[in-house]
Amino acid sequence: MDGTAHVPEDYKEIDFVCRREDGTLMRPSSIGTVCKIIAKKLPGFEGFHFHVLRHTYTTNLLSNGAMPKDVQELLGHSDVSTTMNIYAHATRESKKASVRLLDEMTG
Repeated sequence: MDGTAHVPEDYKEIDFVCRREDGTLMRPSSIGTVCKIIAKKLPGFEGFHFHVLRHTYTTNLLSNGAMPKDVQELLGHSDVSTTMNIYAHATRESKKASVRLLDEMTG
């Protein structure tokens, strides 16, 4: 809304995650098509689909110090266990850090 019109009581602003250049919604089917093209053309992207980015987003936030409860709320999960058990993935760097921590603890 441009701010000049009366705002209805039930008005809810929507901020689309995937938008076209003009700000309109990009349909999930369009995004899926783009992902299929990427998966076919780029080595290492076999099986790539848009939802993979949600897992990457979660793992990157947590790896860089975000609090699990904050990430849960950003993703819209009702329970932090969904975030941690399904969307968070161990990284090579986090595994190395855990091994170093164990080495420090055991001397």
